[in-house]
Amino acid sequence: MFITQGTRTHPFGYEMNAHPASTVSDLRSAIDDFVVPVRDRVCPGESFAIAPHIGQSLAGQLSRKGVAESVGEHLRDLGLHLYTVNAFPLKDFHAKRVKEQVYLPSWAHVARANTTCRIADVLVRMAPDSRHLTISTLGGGYRPAGDSTATHEKMADGYLKVVAHLARIEQHTGIFIALNAEPEPDTTFECAEDVIAFWKQHLQPRLPDLARLLGCHRSRAEGLLRRHWTVNLDACHSAVLFRSPVEDWRRLDRAGIIVGKVHITSAISLPNPGRSPAAYAELLQHIEPRYLHQSAARMKDGNVVRLADLPDIHQQDLSTISEIRTHFHVPLSGARHGKLHTTRKDATSLLKEALRRQEQAPHIAIETYTWPLLTRGVKKSEQRKRLVDGITAEMRWARRAAGC
Repeated sequence: MFITQGTRTHPFGYEMNAHPASTVSDLRSAIDDFVVPVRDRVCPGESFAIAPHIGQSLAGQLSRKGVAESVGEHLRDLGLHLYTVNAFPLKDFHAKRVKEQVYLPSWAHVARANTTCRIADVLVRMAPDSRHLTISTLGGGYRPAGDSTATHEKMADGYLKVVAHLARIEQHTGIFIALNAEPEPDTTFECAEDVIAFWKQHLQPRLPDLARLLGCHRSRAEGLLRRHWTVNLDACHSAVLFRSPVEDWRRLDRAGIIVGKVHITSAISLPNPGRSPAAYAELLQHIEPRYLHQSAARMKDGNVVRLADLPDIHQQDLSTISEIRTHFHVPLSGARHGKLHTTRKDATSLLKEALRRQEQAPHIAIETYTWPLLTRGVKKSEQRKRLVDGITAEMRWARRAAGC
């Protein structure tokens, strides 16, 4: 759908990583089975913005002669507007076990930059009439797998390679593509301060290298870096760390770093778990083998204890905890998730801030990729119905939250 605020009309879709997308056939099935039915409920007869997930396998298929063009034509025939893609997970995001594999390859490995350049190329072929596209991506890598200065330098190499590629695309086609690095708990970029430090320590000092790559002056290279290397703020990720995504945005503003995309998402919250045994039992039901659910516990003394994954909560004394938050994206359509609380207020604040921005307005998308987990154990036809119903409810909530 599209949301108009002030003089701007914003495309607003949902990230399609809720659906398998390893092949072109997968992508077409997701469009037919989910995207079109959601569109027909939310805004029948209107153009509908979509945000596909494109990883290594799908990018390879789309790169074949005529394939990206054919898919793009199919989208236009259906009235679907491609404006952004999710290229954070490059491997199979619906494998039985994803966990820390979602961060592979990191930006320290050349495969991440090469695949991202390929995704940019197929985007241009799929949407040749677009003027502005975005690609959300991993913020560096998984910290436990490597967080040294040498690793950060390799990450900067990868980012600069992609920035140069995107600058050349715009020069040759007129299509502006921004890369959006997404902060997440336990990755190189967890918050605004991490992004700013990386910018100052590893990107800015490399501006002469970027200038040589592009054959331009240093000042021009800096402008291109700021234009094409941006941030994707995710409300859930910030909330898990007890941070405000809007305050992080303002920190980035002061550093001159653009927020090119925002994810409107909600995390699970459980205040006073020691006094809420039924709600705590419900929280434990969200322990599952596919995704990593980084968590944080705010203690009664004010300290925050970090947990690598939700099962680590078993090691904590619940009587000392004032609130637990976990990286489990839950539907935006409810302020509560069963007996559990959510951080939907942060999602609402981020949405309103994004819509308020008239200059350098970011792309906006919902990203509740956990729908297959929330509907597991039911027949395929019933699961499909619940996904369509659930995503429809989220889109309608977003429209109300935006005041439309």
